[in-house]
Amino acid sequence: MHRFKQKAVTGLTSILIVVIIIALFSLLRKILKMETFDAVSIIISAIESVGLIVSLIIAIKQLVGSKEIARATFITELNKSFVENEDYLAIYNLLQDCYDGDCKCENPCGERINMEKRCGIKIPKGQISNYLTFFETIYLLKNRGVISYDVIDDLFAYRFFLAVHSKLVQQSKIAPQPQNFVNIFRLECEWLGWRYAHGKDHDPGCGSVYVTLPLRNLVDNDTYVKMTEGCQTFKEVKVKEK
Repeated sequence: MHRFKQKAVTGLTSILIVVIIIALFSLLRKILKMETFDAVSIIISAIESVGLIVSLIIAIKQLVGSKEIARATFITELNKSFVENEDYLAIYNLLQDCYDGDCKCENPCGERINMEKRCGIKIPKGQISNYLTFFETIYLLKNRGVISYDVIDDLFAYRFFLAVHSKLVQQSKIAPQPQNFVNIFRLECEWLGWRYAHGKDHDPGCGSVYVTLPLRNLVDNDTYVKMTEGCQTFKEVKVKEK
């Protein structure tokens, strides 16, 4: 129904434009006393031009619509590839249990943001690397303009920050070799900047996964600035560890 109304409005608008142009050229012919043949030629040319413009407008609208559909389909498939991956879900569930204070480890490390104690969860490092690689791919897609933060934030932000701001992922993979995860550092920095600009979860008092254990704490400031290419787009939030 909505599309029908849009087409009807477009059609009526086109007819109205043509009628107005014909009336204007008819008036112009009388004022300039042009021959009928010349006036008809001008009107025909004007109608053809209007038809071309209307066709271009319709084509552009259809192209934009098809791009939006393609983007929505792509995001759906991207989300599907995450939720159907057993390794991703295994890591996500472990991290969520830890965040909820329900760690299944035989020797729980206690306070989840106390980096002095080693996380005792045993999980293959390859699974963690694959989890991070998924988000490195998202970073590359975003940089190439395929997706944007406003499109992926609702679906993937929590999954990303739950992982990169966790003791398990930082102690097992990121902290030992931060230079291997430059894209993760850049993605975190840019995404935090976007979220801060949109008023999302920047309150250090909330203890959310977005502000606890930021990656900038893993390296010195000069290294961080270099790794993130000077990304300083968000207000620095310092979280006091207990």
